[in-house]
Parts: sequence; structure tokens; C-alpha cells
Amino acid sequence: MNRIKPYFQKILSFLKIRVSAVGLEVSDQVLRLIYLNKGAWQMEALRLAPGVMEKGEIKDAAAFAAALHELKAKVFGAKNKKKINVVVSLSSVSIYSQAFTLPIMEGSDLDKAINLNVQMASPVDISHAYFGWQVLGRDEASLRSEISAAFVDKALVDGITQALYAAGFVTVGVESRALALVRVLREQGKGLDIEKSYLLLNIDNSGIDFLIVRKGRLYFEYANLWRDLADDKGQIAVEKFEQTLTSSLRQVVNFYTQHWPEPLAGVILAAVAFNVEAEKAAAAALSLPVVPLELSTEAAISPEWYVAFGCGLRGLNAGNASNEINLSGAQAMDMFHEEQVLDFLALWQILIPAVLGFLVIILILADNFLHATRSGVEAQAAFSQHGAELKEVAALTASSTAFNQSVTLVANAESQIDKNYLIIAEINNIAAANNININNISFQSPGTPILVAGVAPAAGQITAFKNAIQGDPHFGTVTLPLLNIQQSENGGYLFSMSFPLSNVAF
Repeated sequence: MNRIKPYFQKILSFLKIRVSAVGLEVSDQVLRLIYLNKGAWQMEALRLAPGVMEKGEIKDAAAFAAALHELKAKVFGAKNKKKINVVVSLSSVSIYSQAFTLPIMEGSDLDKAINLNVQMASPVDISHAYFGWQVLGRDEASLRSEISAAFVDKALVDGITQALYAAGFVTVGVESRALALVRVLREQGKGLDIEKSYLLLNIDNSGIDFLIVRKGRLYFEYANLWRDLADDKGQIAVEKFEQTLTSSLRQVVNFYTQHWPEPLAGVILAAVAFNVEAEKAAAAALSLPVVPLELSTEAAISPEWYVAFGCGLRGLNAGNASNEINLSGAQAMDMFHEEQVLDFLALWQILIPAVLGFLVIILILADNFLHATRSGVEAQAAFSQHGAELKEVAALTASSTAFNQSVTLVANAESQIDKNYLIIAEINNIAAANNININNISFQSPGTPILVAGVAPAAGQITAFKNAIQGDPHFGTVTLPLLNIQQSENGGYLFSMSFPLSNVAF
């Protein structure tokens, strides 16, 4: 599967098959899903019970899985078994970001320099984190490039993306809430000059975000979480809120003036609560205009949905290569690419018979035309079997034979494509039923064994997967040496097995 994946990606790109995704915000308190349907944004939220997630980590896997299944059923229907692509923002996960500058470079030199700086800037061991970077801008005067990088705990991301996949969601991208909020301002902000610099102040259920936005790009973020401001009873006093807001605003503005020459054009406010207090505090602390964030969407979208909305905007064209940071990791992207391949095969399983059937009809009509032409020529009284006429008849006969051979080749190609697709789909269905993630499926001909490699959360699920394969009438005895089962760094189990096709036809 891994060897043929690049070829399928090229084919998908060539055919311009568009991949879209819905936006999903995952926090300790709530799941918010948003998607565009017939030109209108549809929204659905599901509150999580206390203790299901803490600081972005899944504490009750069964309850979290049930919530995801319920959300998918509410939005897309309980009978919908199709996988749904999602761009996810992890609002309760600490995502560390760092901006730095480099001399202007191109190609592999730029990649090497960025990777070196990213490894040095990582707050944790780089092997335990997913990271991404993007070029913010280029200063031709100083010959410097501005780069932004972000880091997140690998285990937290893998846990959430695996739970999403099991519930019928395929993760296309993972990003910080700050990146999603800035996208909303850049693409849907009304009455703003995006070439200017702003301080975006966002207040929602997670806390207070202070974001420096220059030319529509995120350059700096600072956050105060509600849990850090609450007292022993979980309450937040208005005085405490105003004091924290004023102090943080001044710190962020001082940071801005030390790093960039152009002045801030204003403070853009997006607030679910404390909006009046926030506007007064910001106006008193800074000599800048405070403007509520208004969107250019037809229907109103409240600020508590801005993070999910930003993910939804990114998901509108999720299949295109993006220069924005993606923290989904290799495992999630492998799931996404495998689903693309299966969707591609399913599409062409329908189209190929129709196309081949049309070609067969054309070939039959052409063959009949050639036979009729030959019969007409032979019926002519002056027809001669010598010289140029004989060569013409031979050419017509050869053309008829070539058309008949084409019909046979087309029928054989259709049969082989259908069979290969059914084999892959059968193995993937058995794997999904046993909570197995398939990394590779390899087979060359009906007479050679099928090789399967994958990962399972527990060793017992590998045995269950083996028994399910062996119990399927299409496959023969499974070979699974113990040496082929190894524990991975993330706590799962890597394995590989082989088995032949049986004589039972698909």
C-alpha cells in the first residue's frame, strides 16, 4: 500500500478530485462541529461530561468514543458508515509556538536550516512531539525570512486521532486554536485592512487569547486559561478578570513594539462573555481603537464557534497542499491517504464498468461495420481476389481481429481491477472491526501470499484479527510468527502476517 500511495496521489491530483473536510473543535468541555452545506454553515455541539478529558488528554476513552459516535450520528445520520474528513483544533492541549528569522534561502538549504532551528526551539524531546512550520514573510530589505513553528505532544494527538478514526472521522489536519482564529479574521473579517497589524483579543469558554496578526498571519500568541484565573470554588471575579486582561494587554503590546516597527492598527475583540468589561479595559489600557470582530458571512456565527469555524474554512479545500502548520502527524496522514485510495477505487469500480461497457459497444459496432463492408465488397460482380483488392480485404480482416482482441483485453482488465479492490476492502473491513490500523497490504498474484502489516492497541486484538482472517472463506491459513509482533513506542503493538487466497471466488 505504501509503495503505490504516491502514484494514487498523483492520479488524484491529475483528475483534480477535490477533498473537503468539516471543522471540529475538541476541548475538555465540548465538541463543536461545523460544515458548509448548500452555501450555509451548519453547526452542532455536544457537551462532554466532567472527567472525560483533562487538559486535552482522554481520561474516559469509552465516554469520549460514545460522544464522537453520537455527534456523527446527529449530523450525518446513524446509518451513515462513510468516513468523514475533519480538520481538528485541540483547544485544551498546550501547543507551543515559536517564531524566528533566517537568511533568505531556497529549496533544500531552507528546509535544512528550518529543521535545525525547529529542533533547537522544541520545548521537549523532538521524538516525543509533532511539529510543523510555515514561512510568514520575506523582508527583501534585510534579506531575512520570518518562520513560525509549533509543537504538540505526540501521544495526545495520536490518542485523539485514533479515537476519531474509530468513530468514523479521518483527521486531515490538526492545528492550534490561535491559527484557526487568525484564519477567521483573515478570510471572513469585515471592514479590516488585512495588510495592517492588529492585536486580536479572543474570549471564549477556554480562556483569553492575545494574538498578534501581521498581514493576516499569526506572529505571536499568549493565553490566559480560565482554570488559572479561577478561585478555589471555580469562580472568576470581574476585578480579577479586568486586572489580568489589562496586565496581559500591556505586556503583549510592549512585546510587539520591541519586535516590529509598524504601529498596531487596533484591537479586534471577539468575546463570548465579559465583552463590555473587555472593551472598557482595553480602551483604558491602550491608546488604540477597540473594534468588535464582524464577519462577512450571511448568517451570524457567534464567537464561541470561531475556532471550529476557522477549521471549517481550512477544510473547504483540505486536499490541496497547504503552507500552514499541520500537527496531525504521520499516523493520521497515513489513515487519510489510505482512505483516499479506497475512495478512489470505490469511485472507479463504478465508473470503469460503465466506460468499458461503452467501449465494448463501440468495438462491436465497428466490428459489424467492417463485416458489412467486407460482405458488400464480396457481393460485387466485378470483385477480384487479386492485386490491390486482395490486400484491402486482408487489411479489413486484420482490423476486425484487432478489435475483437481489444474487447477481450478490456473485459480482463475490468475483472482484475474488481478483484484487487474486493481483496483490499475485505481485509480493511476485518481490520476496522478488530480496531486494527493497517500500515501495508502487499500481494502480487493469486498464487502468492498476501502480506499484511499493521498496529494494534493490544496484543489480544492481533490474535482476534488473525482468527477473523483465518475464518474468512476467501483466505487460507495465517502465518504469524511471534518474532513479527513488537511493542511500539506509543504502547501499541506492531505486527506482520501472511496468508494465501483460498479457492473461494470473490
